[in-house]
Formats: sequence, structure tokens, C-alpha cells
Amino acid sequence: MPERVTESSETQAKALLSVTRELLAMVSADGEFLFVNDSFGRVLGYAPEELLGKPFTCLQPATEAAALGERFAAIISQEGASASCHCSLRTKSGQLRWFDIQAVNRLRDPDVQGVLFSYQDVTEFHRLEAQRMVLSDVVHALNQTSNLDELLSQIHGALKKVMYAENFFVALFDPQTEMFHFPFFADQFDPPPAPQKVARTCMAYVFRTAESCLIPQSEFDRLAAEGEVELVGSASPAWLGVPLKTPNATIGVLVVQHYQNENAYDQRDLEFLDSAGGHIALAIERVRAEESVRKSESMFRLLFSHTPLPMWVFDTETLRFMQVNEAATKQYGYSEEEFRQLSVRDIRPDGNETSFSEHVAEWRQDGRHQGHWRHQDKSGKSFEVDVISHKLEYAGRGVRLVVAQDVSERQILEGQLRQAQKMEAIGRLAGGVAHDFNNLLMVIKGHTELLLNVLPPTDSVARKIEQIDRSADRATALTRQLLAFSRMQVLQPRAMNLNSVV
Repeated sequence: MPERVTESSETQAKALLSVTRELLAMVSADGEFLFVNDSFGRVLGYAPEELLGKPFTCLQPATEAAALGERFAAIISQEGASASCHCSLRTKSGQLRWFDIQAVNRLRDPDVQGVLFSYQDVTEFHRLEAQRMVLSDVVHALNQTSNLDELLSQIHGALKKVMYAENFFVALFDPQTEMFHFPFFADQFDPPPAPQKVARTCMAYVFRTAESCLIPQSEFDRLAAEGEVELVGSASPAWLGVPLKTPNATIGVLVVQHYQNENAYDQRDLEFLDSAGGHIALAIERVRAEESVRKSESMFRLLFSHTPLPMWVFDTETLRFMQVNEAATKQYGYSEEEFRQLSVRDIRPDGNETSFSEHVAEWRQDGRHQGHWRHQDKSGKSFEVDVISHKLEYAGRGVRLVVAQDVSERQILEGQLRQAQKMEAIGRLAGGVAHDFNNLLMVIKGHTELLLNVLPPTDSVARKIEQIDRSADRATALTRQLLAFSRMQVLQPRAMNLNSVV
């Protein structure tokens, strides 16, 4: 009966060990597996006979094996000692899974004579924690920098903590040029590519389908046979790409790849990177939007500062100046600091208060205003200006952007032009009158010359006709002056002695 009980207990123990989810093992003092349960096969893919007699550290990555060996040495040095740690084990396919390990020294127990190991699989918890850390790092990077290059570099660093991402790049699509740009590219073999059109690459396939893809060599061969993809760059047996999607559009693709291990990525990595891709896309879009706003602000500030015409921005409620450009400080004589202590009313000479109040009401309502005003500078000098203003929104406040042009000199020139036009009209009139008058004088001159030819010089009538002839000559000289005034006759300069004239 006792033997049957013992046999029954052993059978029950083996049954319990075979169904438990934990990986249970017994290790000798030399660190070799003496026993492993069936869970090693279900979780890691190893049959028990494949592990028996091998060092228990053979499942750890080389970077962790040495530290775990030191802990094991400390445990076997003391009877009944126990220890726990967190480490990873490599599956038979080459993937890593994370475990919490509990070890107890039972070497001197005659019924055990080994160190008992219990491995609890915490891979999913570790993956969720890794995802949380990556998303936290993305948010932190977004808050720390507004530069796209720095953001992508920090995202790369965050991904490397949870998966193989030595070969990593981000391709962003420009809808205007229909080309992919590569703001971040890290690769063991290939240099950063130049901007390229949408082609038959795996990256373009992910972008076209807007679906995350895990493309090992077998899947690549299938897609290539269907004409969906073609090889560009170095071939990688493990390729994982996810679309970067915002609520409005797909803006690009994020890719990781492994050139040696075709089992470097699995479906869980795909799901993780796909979920992280949405957050990364939003972060990229926000940084690009901020960069666009900064460029627009920089361009506006450049135009505002270097415009040769006076410009300023004032609050439509308080009428106080908020910003002025250099041309305004030169025109009005106030410094920028002095301007900020003034209001629009301070550069207006005393005038019609009712009219000014009406214009203030228009400023607060109309989008665009154009008018003619009289302004004064710091010294009190008044001048005429043409003003154009536009209503804007700035920091939640209603403001107006004003461009003012001093038209005082222009008005003087316009007056001179009008006077010149009047003189031109008078000249034309004088020219016309001179021509008609000259025609009449030609008749008078002709008849006086005929009469003088037929009358004797001693005749009293001849002397009167000579007087008429001399008057006609003076009238002819007068018409020449009128024609010269109207510029309708070419002047004939001649040399003269000023001394004799004076």
C-alpha cells in the first residue's frame, strides 16, 4: 500500500508540474539543468531532453548570463538561501521573453539535492510597461523639443529600449511633390536616401494600404511575385513597417528591420508599433505645425521689421501700441519703449474728437480700413499720412496692423504738378492767340509796306503809315515772346555784350 501511495503521489506531482503555467526547473550545484517541466516546451519551444545537462544560463542573452551566474554562486554558498530577479529568456525561435525568477537552495535536502527555479512569464506585462514607457518618452520628447530632428532621435532611443531598432527610419510624404522625405534614417548598410517618388518599395506598400505589415522573406517573395513590391537597398529577412496616421491623413511610414535574424519581430511587436505609431504621428504633426508657425512668424517679423513704411500693431480696446517697426521709430522720433507707453490718440494733433471716436468704432468692427489722417511726431511737427489697417487676432485680443505712408511731400509735388498743368494750359492758349495775332500782323505789315512803296517819303500820310509799321514790328516781337512762353517756337540764342546792354 505505501508503495502505491508513493507511486500515486509521483504521478500526481508530474501531472501538476505538466499543467502549471510556470516554468519549473531543478539545477545542480554546477549550474546544469537536472529537471525541467513541460512548460519550457509550451513557452520557449524546448523539449525537456534538449535542456537537461546544459547550463541554466544558456537561455539568457550573453549580457545577462554573467550577472545571473554571480547570483547563483551566492545562493549555493548558503543552505536554504533564496533570491529573485527579473531577466529575459530566449525562445528556440530566437525571440526574447521576460520572466520573474525565484530560486531556492535545496542542495542539502536528500529528497531534492538541487536548486529549485520558478520562472513566471511576465512578457505581456513587460510589453505593456514598455509601451507605456515609449509613449511617455514620446510625450516627454514632444514637450522638451520643438525640433523635428531631435524629436525623431528621441523616439528612436525610446524604441531601442523595447525592441531591436538599430535599423530604423521615418519617411514622411509630401502631398505637393508626391515624394517621400527621410528626416531620420539609421541603417547598418545603406546611406540615407534622397527624396523619392512613391514606388514599389515595402515602405510605399505600407503607405498605399495604410496597414501595418510584418514582412519576413517569405512574405516579401509572395508580394514581389504579385507585383506589389520590389527590392530596393539591402535585403532584410525581418522587416516591420507601420503607417503614421493622424485623424486626417496618413503622413508617412515608420520602419524597423533586422538583417540577420528573420524572427527578430513577431505579431506582438507589430501590434505594439502600430499602437505607438498613432501617437508618434500626432507628435510629428504637432512639431511640423509648430515649425510652420515659427517660419510664418519669422517671415512676418522679417517683413514687419524691414518694411520701409511705418508699421505698427495696436490694441483696438485700449488703442495702445503693441509693436512698431524701425521705420515708425524713425518717422515719429519715438523709441520702441516710448511707443509702448503711447496710444494711437497721442500721435494725432488736437482735432475733431467726434470724428476720431467714429473711426475708433469702425476699427473695432470693420476688417479693413483706409483713410487719410494728420499725424505728428515727437517734436510736434505735423504731416499728412495715408493709413491702411487690417483687423487681426493676437493672443485672444483684437488688434490692428497699420501701414502708414507720409504723403506730405507727395501733396507738395501734386500741387506743383497742378500748377505746371495750369501754366501749360495758359502757354497753349497764349501760343494759339500769338499765332492768330501774328496772322493779323502779317496783313497789316503787308499793306503798310505796299503803301510806303507808292507814297513819296515827304507825304504826311507816309509818316503815319511808318508809325503803323513800327507798331506792327513791336507787336510781332511780342508774339515771338508769347510763342517762346508757350514753347511752341524754338528760341534763337545770340551773343550779346552785357556791359553795353546795362
